[in-house]
Amino acid sequence: KTSRSFLSPNEAIPYPDYADGRDVFVQRFFIDVYPVTNEQFKAFLTATHYKPMDSANFLRHWIAERPPRGQENHPVVNVSLDDARAYVRWAGKRLPMEVEWQYAAQGTDARNYSWGDQFDSTKCNYNLGRTTAVDQFPSGKSPFGVTDLVGNVWQLTNDVYDNGSNYFGMIRGGSYYNPTASVWYVQGGPQRVDNPQILLMVGQGL
Repeated sequence: KTSRSFLSPNEAIPYPDYADGRDVFVQRFFIDVYPVTNEQFKAFLTATHYKPMDSANFLRHWIAERPPRGQENHPVVNVSLDDARAYVRWAGKRLPMEVEWQYAAQGTDARNYSWGDQFDSTKCNYNLGRTTAVDQFPSGKSPFGVTDLVGNVWQLTNDVYDNGSNYFGMIRGGSYYNPTASVWYVQGGPQRVDNPQILLMVGQGL
């Protein structure tokens, strides 16, 4: 079940209606233990010579087309939904649906975080100001053993919605980056696993 209402006073764009929550049946699926890393994405680029439709922000944290030294095992960022889908096709996988991501993070007991109901800053990337290795917080794993779901980087899901005026995907888990200057920024920091956030699909490089 999710905790977001359909439209809050600070939301200019309405979310899917989660006001009442709902119980759903999730068919059996497999999911990776860790998010995709810089090293894994580099292997994909080497094998396929993939080029995005818009390269403006593509892997902009890399240096000379390689991950920064020491960040090979950090989650890959600065990729679009199309980039992520290209990677998973190459890997013989797919992105999880939003409900699958939440189930993998939450298990069957409707917990608030992957490790339990109470927030614990020692179980995730919290206020570190940078990404961390995907295996740095093993105690934050979910009931299914899925790790690094909360607080490191926002995680893409496979859902795309159309509310009549905008297309948007759904991202989950929160991020180490937590801007506070304006209500227009996505709320950062670790997020509850039942908290959805929209990713407006306004352009390939944005």
